[in-house]
Amino acid sequence: MELTSDTVAVENLLPAAIALVRAEQTSKDYLRDREAWKQPIGMDETELGFLGATASGYIQQQTKGQYPAPLVALEALLGAAGVDADAAAAIEVEQMSQLFGTPVNRALINVFLLGDRNKKDRGIDEEDVQPRKISSVSVVGAGIMGAGIAAANLKRGIPVALADASAPALAKGVTSVLEEASYNKQLKGPDPVRTVQLAAMLNSATSDEEIARADLVVEEIVENLEVKRKLYARIERLLRPEAILGSNTSTIPITQLAAGLARPERFCGLHFFNPVRKMPLVEVIRGEHTNDETVATVVAYAKSIGKSPIVVNDGPGFLVNRLLLPYMNESLELILEGAPIKDIDRVAKQFGMPLGPIALYDVVGIDTCVLAGRVMVEAFPERTVANPIPLTLLKKGRLGQKNGAGFFQYPRGAEKGVPDPEVDQLLAPLMREKRKFSDEELTSRLFLPMVLEATRILEEKIVRDVRDVDLGLIYGLGFPPFKGGLLFWADTLGAAKIVEMLKPFAELGPRATPTPLLLEMAKSGKKFYELKI
Repeated sequence: MELTSDTVAVENLLPAAIALVRAEQTSKDYLRDREAWKQPIGMDETELGFLGATASGYIQQQTKGQYPAPLVALEALLGAAGVDADAAAAIEVEQMSQLFGTPVNRALINVFLLGDRNKKDRGIDEEDVQPRKISSVSVVGAGIMGAGIAAANLKRGIPVALADASAPALAKGVTSVLEEASYNKQLKGPDPVRTVQLAAMLNSATSDEEIARADLVVEEIVENLEVKRKLYARIERLLRPEAILGSNTSTIPITQLAAGLARPERFCGLHFFNPVRKMPLVEVIRGEHTNDETVATVVAYAKSIGKSPIVVNDGPGFLVNRLLLPYMNESLELILEGAPIKDIDRVAKQFGMPLGPIALYDVVGIDTCVLAGRVMVEAFPERTVANPIPLTLLKKGRLGQKNGAGFFQYPRGAEKGVPDPEVDQLLAPLMREKRKFSDEELTSRLFLPMVLEATRILEEKIVRDVRDVDLGLIYGLGFPPFKGGLLFWADTLGAAKIVEMLKPFAELGPRATPTPLLLEMAKSGKKFYELKI
């Protein structure tokens, strides 16, 4: 009997593999297999046509028509199915070579290079500063984000202490952490054996002393400056001198949060994105006093739990949320000018965003958006409109997806919302005008303000490299990879064209006014990717 496969214990894998190879050498079956695989596939044209149509429909559904390579690959497979290996290879070369150098090809290569660069980046420029090892983590705040952060650590074998001021919230958080960390794809649910193993590494902390034992403490509580500072005052005095305190704040400047700390050099922002299990980005925010060792340690730690960290300097909204602000804010202004919600979201998704901005409000939570919006309005009043829509919805108890009603209705906890007539009634008194918008105008209104804000970020040296802007938006916001990143896309347009595209929106004021950097680039012809910070 010929042996073509075997099931063995882990410690016997290598000897078993060697035995299989030697068996093939003796039987020469691999040579006969090669000859068989070189031959045309025995499939009639009707069957092949049905397979092609089905596969094409599925590909179009998954790629939204934005990625040409899968369809070209399918055509090559269908065309090569009825010929031998040499002819099939020629078909593959002819079909696939047409993709090289196309806009999508260049954009995706750029995304690959962005990720490769990030893997090598230590977060600091000083070569002699080495990161400390993070062997234990405490997470304060057991809500959705806190539980997600704790689970990300537990999955990688890092012991976690999870704490919360509310006992019921803590109990719920512990359950959520274990369910997520022990999830088994084959079982489509938690693995009981794995759950027991991980439970031994998860401490439901009920005292500050338990929290303070960790190498790293991550705060994930309410987005309120004073509440956070009170927590730090309690925790910091109990920490070891080398321990790091980090905040998962999404908008509050780190330097403000650090005021009053005895060791501000050991404090930084550590901003994860929701849902933590899916989103690869972590913003490591350097406060005014944060030292290199802290930054290097947190960057190395983030990579150790499978994340892609980028280091940004301090400021309201940091990088991703600061760039998200004009996109979200403009979408609300468009509503008040008469643009239908469905058109705003449709155009954003046609551009390549995973969600439209209005649907994103519901996913983030209207209450969260109101709090974050206040911070950003205070920070950038000259170009941020205090739009009345979110507060109007909040006063009616519409929090978004979390309670089943926001801009949309979510029947029985559905992830996808449906239009709600009540929202139209709530918004009617707020409307300033009602006019028609072209898709081109909607696209420009949503995305050009993001480009302008990116130029301000570069001018203020919030990031260390222009490429961090693009990686941050792709990994943290879902900016379409097939466009290569916000600034990569802007470079395909050119600064001079962007200045021209902004002219019809001059009446919008500072939020649509070209910045000095953009004007200088338009004059010189320089591209974003050529800039040195």
